Amino acid sequence: MDPLILSRIQFGANISFHILFPAITIALGWVLLFFKLRYNATGDSAWMRAYFTWVKVFALSFAMGVVSGVTMSFQFGTNWPGYMETVGNIAGPLLAYEILTAFFLEAAFLGIMLFGFRRVSNRVHTLATVLVAGGTTLSAFWIIALNSWMQTPAGFEIRDGVAHATDWWAVVFNPSMPYRLVHMLLASGLTVSFLIAGLSALRYLYGDRSESMWKALRTGVFAAAILIPIQIFAGDQHGLNTLEHQPQKIAAMEANWNTGPNVPLVLFALPDEAAKENRFELTIPDGASLILRHSAGGIVPGLNDYAGNHPPVFPVFWGFRIMVGTGLLMLVVSWSAAFFLKRRHSLPKPLALVMVPMALSGWLATLAGWYTTEIGRQPWLVTGVLRTADAVGPVAGSHVALSLAVYLILYVLLLIAYLGVLVHLALKAAKDGDTSPLPGVMNRPLSQPVAQPGETS
Repeated sequence: MDPLILSRIQFGANISFHILFPAITIALGWVLLFFKLRYNATGDSAWMRAYFTWVKVFALSFAMGVVSGVTMSFQFGTNWPGYMETVGNIAGPLLAYEILTAFFLEAAFLGIMLFGFRRVSNRVHTLATVLVAGGTTLSAFWIIALNSWMQTPAGFEIRDGVAHATDWWAVVFNPSMPYRLVHMLLASGLTVSFLIAGLSALRYLYGDRSESMWKALRTGVFAAAILIPIQIFAGDQHGLNTLEHQPQKIAAMEANWNTGPNVPLVLFALPDEAAKENRFELTIPDGASLILRHSAGGIVPGLNDYAGNHPPVFPVFWGFRIMVGTGLLMLVVSWSAAFFLKRRHSLPKPLALVMVPMALSGWLATLAGWYTTEIGRQPWLVTGVLRTADAVGPVAGSHVALSLAVYLILYVLLLIAYLGVLVHLALKAAKDGDTSPLPGVMNRPLSQPVAQPGETS
């Protein structure tokens, strides 16, 4: 099989597995900080019980993200040497900043979060949580900056076939970077909100009515209900930015073949690239023009204007629709749950049953959006600078196929184990309720955090 296709599938599998875990840790750090601050303010031990349930998920997700990230870095040298040869002067420093300013920050203070409660002062433990949460966000900042630069490169020049930065501010804050950063941070927030709500709903179904469960459930549900409309707006603005800078991607997302006004919104279709048409269309008249140009007569770009330079239509078209459809389902579920929790102070069993599988809806939406973004950049690895076909290394297809098979088996096993641990933690928390002991020293009540001499907690 073609080494290029295999290498793309392999890297896609690696990054698909990897992104699952930063999608959790980026926002979960801030949720843990919220739990900790609520405990500091109220002295209610249920907040710390929620904290210690979810800090275990954070630590596991962090470890999985680090391990899967290392395997991706290997592939830059083995499968994609042309990437670093051409844009390494830009990609290298951004990756280094991510490691130096974020990874060490997270790794250094995660131990205090896990094991330091009441072994260091309450103030230091809170500060450690702040630094870890900030580190995960800073890590996301640098990676999104690099990915955005690959989508909408700026602030550089090509000399002897190699990209050199001429304006690092323009490199980092390239035209799509602010939109992608906000979109990803909100995606992480929704992923974590639904994960917390879904696993808390599982605890609820197993009879847990502890205060720590209710606090986690309400946090997840209300955070999701607030974030989802903001994400819809942010996604719309990101789409308008993409229309300006990557019109061929928008054309693929809309499966629109001919540039023109009054373009319908295609709800369902089977795009046929060979025939350059859509089969079995279900459309809303003028819908695409109204959404993208805010006018029925607005001009929407068509794929036929980018022959040979547009992405594969089918995966981009359907990836976008899966993302949007999942987002709308998240809106309905989160608002329904928020209504019952706010007005009736209860959670109907049928809704709880729906919320359990919805725990992974953030992953589904994130992956679908990621595929839309990354496949939508093709045939370019760095838009207008480096084609994907020119970056692949001289590696045998059989070698790539073998390593791909090993990666897939390993990732499936790790994902099953990871999900098994999450369910185990939820069921254990449901069984223990608010009765299990929490980490502490000196046999003091939880409401009396240990302070350093001369320092109040």
